[in-house]
Amino acid sequence: MALILAKTFDSDVWTTEYEPKKTFKDFSVFRIFPHKLKFYPRRGLTEIEALHKFRKMGLSDYDIIISTGDWAKHIGIQSDNHPQIHYGLVPLRPLYDLYENTKKRLSFFERQVFKIWALYVRKLDQEATSKIDVPIAFSQNVRRRIRKYYSRDVKVIYLPINVKKFKRGKSEDYFLSVQRIEPEKRLEIQIEAFRKMPDERLIIVGSPTERAKQYFEELRKTAPKNVKFVGAISDEKLIELYSRCRAAVQTSIDEDLGLVPIEAMASGKPCIAVNEGGFKETIINGKTGILINRPYVENFVKAIKNFDLFHFKASYCLKRAKRFSEKKFVKEMKKIVKQIYKS
Repeated sequence: MALILAKTFDSDVWTTEYEPKKTFKDFSVFRIFPHKLKFYPRRGLTEIEALHKFRKMGLSDYDIIISTGDWAKHIGIQSDNHPQIHYGLVPLRPLYDLYENTKKRLSFFERQVFKIWALYVRKLDQEATSKIDVPIAFSQNVRRRIRKYYSRDVKVIYLPINVKKFKRGKSEDYFLSVQRIEPEKRLEIQIEAFRKMPDERLIIVGSPTERAKQYFEELRKTAPKNVKFVGAISDEKLIELYSRCRAAVQTSIDEDLGLVPIEAMASGKPCIAVNEGGFKETIINGKTGILINRPYVENFVKAIKNFDLFHFKASYCLKRAKRFSEKKFVKEMKKIVKQIYKS
């Protein structure tokens, strides 16, 4: 996201951690102003340090500031750091709608620390959000959360996807699941569905976050033989898996938007997903995928067993994916910047 914005506006980049060898090479042509984090990558401390780093950055020499990311929103706390456009405003889910879910996974001591951390960060988060001049959400689903938790209305510009990098291929005998592996993704639904369908195959791409390693190990131990975990893979390999799958599968809790259905559609493939959150914005039920209602396991099984009856068209899936293209995103962002210059 930051790279697309930098390219679009030929801008300088202010950030916290910057490791050239671990990020896109295209960043090398821009002026990068890194602010190294002392506590990186210690969870909890890292977030607090990062938001304070952004709060201290002085950017009064710039005409317009475009921020993106959970902690970069804090750049607008300083009165001279304006006008500020913040793309991708999202209420931090562990602080708001997933607060109780997060607490449940922690030990007694961890819960006490988390409650203090959340109280402190939530206060700063609310303050920073109130200072943003032009907040932008990347889905209608997130927009609803912003209204609920921040009492602000925002414009929606969908996340950009490089649809051109994906390719179409002949479907083979597997379904594809792609995501970070953590409890909020509810992979147990997928695994239980495919346990009931031993003749169908599921390939799961992704690795666990630090806090989800135990969850991941439990999934691997209980998964049937027709479910295969391949871990983190290269972009090239992922594009290949998308091109040859029958469909993608998604089960996240109230997903912000969900890139996987769009990436699948850019590969000419549909997506089968729970009828929640952003999936309802990306998938056209019956045309570019199937939206599953509760009970999820039973209805996933029904959908996959009846999959061939839908006759999904690759051309229609690709047309839908273009709704979320980089080209459209850049056009919309340029309009916002132009309006600020005129005012």
